[in-house]
Amino acid sequence: MFVKNCWYVAAWSKDVGREMIDRILLGEYVVLYRKEDGTPVALENRCPHRNLPLSEGRLIGDQIECGYHGMVFNCDGACTHLPGSDKAPDWATVRRYPVAERNGWLFYWPGDPAQAEEALIPDYPKHNEDEDWIRAQGQAYVIAGYRLVLDNLLDLSHLTYVHGSTTGNRAVAEKANLITEQEGDTVRVTRWMEDIEPALAFREYGGYKNNIDRWQMSQFIPPAYININNGSVDTGVGADCETRNNGQGKWGFVVYHAMTPETETTTHQFWTVAGHKDKVPENMRELFVEQMHGVLKEDLHVYEAQQRAIDLDPESTTRDANPRGTIPADEGLLAMRRVLRRLYGDEHKAVEAAE
Repeated sequence: MFVKNCWYVAAWSKDVGREMIDRILLGEYVVLYRKEDGTPVALENRCPHRNLPLSEGRLIGDQIECGYHGMVFNCDGACTHLPGSDKAPDWATVRRYPVAERNGWLFYWPGDPAQAEEALIPDYPKHNEDEDWIRAQGQAYVIAGYRLVLDNLLDLSHLTYVHGSTTGNRAVAEKANLITEQEGDTVRVTRWMEDIEPALAFREYGGYKNNIDRWQMSQFIPPAYININNGSVDTGVGADCETRNNGQGKWGFVVYHAMTPETETTTHQFWTVAGHKDKVPENMRELFVEQMHGVLKEDLHVYEAQQRAIDLDPESTTRDANPRGTIPADEGLLAMRRVLRRLYGDEHKAVEAAE
């Protein structure tokens, strides 16, 4: 179930150059490259003649020459040359996808090109452009469905059990006041913890000696983006709503995730964890980056273990979408899944009406 009239991250901008990259995105084979002037291109990665991926060919200027029979395709997907013929056949075209770049990511639009407005791309300046932030960044190939990743990031009680050596402790799961809000298609889950023992990372970087008040705000933006604000202050100091919504208090960090489905059970996960340089001591910045990479690896293990268990269950499809039972911490992820199902349904109704 993929919502297609949306922007998805196809790659880190820095990874796309004059060498073609082949990637499966939303079940479709795509080739990415840059023109000689640096403009990014995304095309269907399949020659319409005998189905060889175009990425197996070569770039000639801004065009791709198929590596099987030499048909040449331009950046719009039209065949401009058929060896041995004066005219390329009309059927010899491949799909061109709208693309855009922002904050270090290359986005592509798999749906109706007429609806591809760049204003719809989420904007995360701390993710790439703000020099005042220390960043751990990466890309993971996840052998699990993208909704399992979204579930994880909307239910941060898992920090207690998955990340207990860094950002989690018993209080994160046991003492959180939970608020789930929905505005339009955006879902936000707030976890507010008062007078709790600081987790190890908060003691190391924040210098806490006594209990703290801590907050986690996880926001889902369709189709598959999550941004998280983590913050804390000494217990009794207090933190107003604006600080909790946008600030990190005495110590905290922000997290940005973009999930692009490869298939129903595999995902490309692009991520950044950023801490302000004033909150990450210079002599601990390498450790911060290393620890955040470790946190992401711990999550990766969980997603993939879940997917293996689901794949062995004959009722896996039903259970993935409609769990047998829920707990209060599931409220946000269930709201997210309802949004995705509705958007998917609306798209298909529109297609059927057009036909």
